[in-house]
Amino acid sequence: MGVGGTTVNISGMSFSPSSITVKVGITVKWTNNDNTTHTVTSDDGTTFNSGNVATGGSFSFTPTVAGNFPYHCNIHTGMTGTLVVTN
Repeated sequence: MGVGGTTVNISGMSFSPSSITVKVGITVKWTNNDNTTHTVTSDDGTTFNSGNVATGGSFSFTPTVAGNFPYHCNIHTGMTGTLVVTN
């Protein structure tokens, strides 16, 4: 989806798109379409953390500040992405 998109697909052991750009206050939704549980966890561990998201489940986050927020799956650490938030 890229700039302006609000949905990230979790499928094939990856986040798609791997980088998404939204404005402050726009909710981003990650949907797990994979056949295994994943997490959506900011690299700092505090900005957002979905906990376990089962197959078919989703997690939403609404950023309140601008910045770059790299994230990963705690279960499958090779799965990474970046949330870019602009004013």
